[in-house]
Amino acid sequence: MPGLRTLHVAEAVAAISARYRPHSLMMPKGETALDFRHHAIVCEGASLNLLRYGPDVVVEAGMFDSFYMLEFPLSGGADVHYGNRRVSSRKGSGLILSPGSYVRSNWHADTTQIMLRLERSYVERAYQRFVGRPLRSTPVFAPEIDLAMLAGRRIARLIGLMVAEQLEISSSSFAAPSPAPLVNAVLETVFEHIPCTAVETASAIAGGPLPYYVHRFKAILDDTSMLGMSIGALAARIGVSQRTLTNGMRRFVGVSPHEYLTMRRMEHACMLLEHSDLSVGDIARHVGYANAGRFAATFRRYSGANPVQFGKFFRA
Repeated sequence: MPGLRTLHVAEAVAAISARYRPHSLMMPKGETALDFRHHAIVCEGASLNLLRYGPDVVVEAGMFDSFYMLEFPLSGGADVHYGNRRVSSRKGSGLILSPGSYVRSNWHADTTQIMLRLERSYVERAYQRFVGRPLRSTPVFAPEIDLAMLAGRRIARLIGLMVAEQLEISSSSFAAPSPAPLVNAVLETVFEHIPCTAVETASAIAGGPLPYYVHRFKAILDDTSMLGMSIGALAARIGVSQRTLTNGMRRFVGVSPHEYLTMRRMEHACMLLEHSDLSVGDIARHVGYANAGRFAATFRRYSGANPVQFGKFFRA
């Protein structure tokens, strides 16, 4: 099926940032080229994707907030840092990642995955219909799915049918049927067989037992005007010591305050590079870097491309 194939990190990051969310891509073994492939079937509220990077990569996806992700390896596998948990997918197993948690994925070499991206609002409405409640809530699912179980096999068959129909139609003159009924069948299977907890809002997913100062730190950085503050200044603003904030973030979120702040800075930088005509120096200052060279080096580590290349490709 039509899709993107490239060896270039910047092209891969731009494509997946557009499809999913701004993110970083690192190759821990020092490779400089990918064997990247991405193909997608899109319908209302969902997209079914085949994704491959090639070498070992670390995908820093940041905070999942607006979508769910079901992922099933066709080959290889991934170890995923999911909130304060570590989960894995291998051939014969899969994951369903719910909104509200920080996600970092370690893809092993030669991993190819089928990934079903579901808009949070679409899932919430479907769950509302499924349980028959008048108020919308956000289901948070147990993340690991065994494809040897009946429910897992059914999900795999439904996804396979989506692909088969698209391939059949692509070689004929008939209009492709909407994948939406099959997506809804996947959701019903998930609702019926995957353990979940419903919360009132997606923002409450990450709530749970988190200390107030961790909530406050994350909430402050939702305001992009705060991205220029240091960790010490942010801790003082919240009313805790920098050590307390560091220990809380590492324990409950799984990353240090500096790592989280850098992620939010780079996310905002990606948005500015995509949607504005600001210079690299101006963007550096907007996200808290007095030195444009230091910003460019951090952005290169985060995305695999320098800011100028990234902005040009994303706008193109």
